[in-house]
Amino acid sequence: MAECSKKVKNGVKEIVGTNINDLPNDVLEHILSFVPTREVVQTCVLSQMWRYIWKSVPTVEIMESIDDCQNILDQVILHRGDISIHSCHLHFVDYFDHQKHKANSWIFHALLVCKVKELSICAWFDDEFLKIASQSIISKHLRKLVLDTLKLKTNFVDFTSCPLLENLEMNYCVITGNKIISNSLKHLRMERVVFWTYDADDLAVVIQICVLNLVSLSLIGFDGWTPLFESMPCLVSATVVFNYECSDACIYSKFWDCGNEDCRGCYARSDHKYGCLLLDRLSSTTHMELVSNDYSIANVVSRDLRWSPLFRNLKTLVLNEWFLDNGLWGLLCIVKCSPSLEKITLKLYTEPEQMVGNEESYSTMVQPFVMKQLKKIMVKCEKEMEWVKNIVMTLTKLGIPQHIICVEEISSSSW
Repeated sequence: MAECSKKVKNGVKEIVGTNINDLPNDVLEHILSFVPTREVVQTCVLSQMWRYIWKSVPTVEIMESIDDCQNILDQVILHRGDISIHSCHLHFVDYFDHQKHKANSWIFHALLVCKVKELSICAWFDDEFLKIASQSIISKHLRKLVLDTLKLKTNFVDFTSCPLLENLEMNYCVITGNKIISNSLKHLRMERVVFWTYDADDLAVVIQICVLNLVSLSLIGFDGWTPLFESMPCLVSATVVFNYECSDACIYSKFWDCGNEDCRGCYARSDHKYGCLLLDRLSSTTHMELVSNDYSIANVVSRDLRWSPLFRNLKTLVLNEWFLDNGLWGLLCIVKCSPSLEKITLKLYTEPEQMVGNEESYSTMVQPFVMKQLKKIMVKCEKEMEWVKNIVMTLTKLGIPQHIICVEEISSSSW
């Protein structure tokens, strides 16, 4: 419990002992903010001076079952008084549905009374999801919210009651509402989120997301229907990863529209025939990454590209193999609509079922757009196989100078 410091006296170094108890309370509280809450509370037995320091530590970090940490959280949150919390991380390793009222009361109190600025919640056990009541997410101080393995069970996920909220992360959450709204949000990351919707008059009801001031968007491997984003004029960076659970995928063909009215991917939502589902909402971004983990999802992007959405500010573009399913059509469509594009990164790690199509039919699409602004095409692959060389050759035949195409071999462990 002591530190040693060196002091020079008459040219000779002396070792001076400094007891940790001599440190100011605010320094002690800062040190304890890096320690799990249970261990912080245990410091109360050290001495009379340490008896109440734990109550002022600006962080709460719990990774236990609700039954094990109930008394601790009652003390550090419910009985904290008016001492604010900077960051609160609640990870309940065991959770049962009957405990949701207790968990929600801690969340509600931390937001309204403890004025928490960063809140992270994770709760899952035996297929049970903690259901967060909409009235619990109310705060004039919250700036960052991380929701992991939770269920937002409400018809309207409204974050307008958090006017300072700028960062929102949702990981493995189930959203049963039909609209998400925030006026302050700048950074949104949604990974493996389930958009749990319903049908009305045989048409799918799609979740709407209204985040007018959003700057960066990451939509990673969602399940359900592609959400409908409203205008995002401030968007700078967008990453979208499709997986096989996306409901918009055509089940009869790789390319929309299959013509079969029994296909829900092509006909279950009314907005399919009236414009873009997603890409036109990304029109202001300067960086865009479009990745598909399943070739059958390529038609989701291809459907949007038929409407020729304009990416007027796009400078960097990242794609994986999905654009090869229909020749280079997907890549060239984006290039044609991106007059400011400077760099393209192509991640080619899996050999496509069929090689690029008739490149001559696409040559008019790529010129003169590529020649004016494009500075570099980076092709990343595990090994420069023959099929990768064929793709590079096709790009040069389309009029792209060979000196701006760079092939980089990357080991599979670094993908």
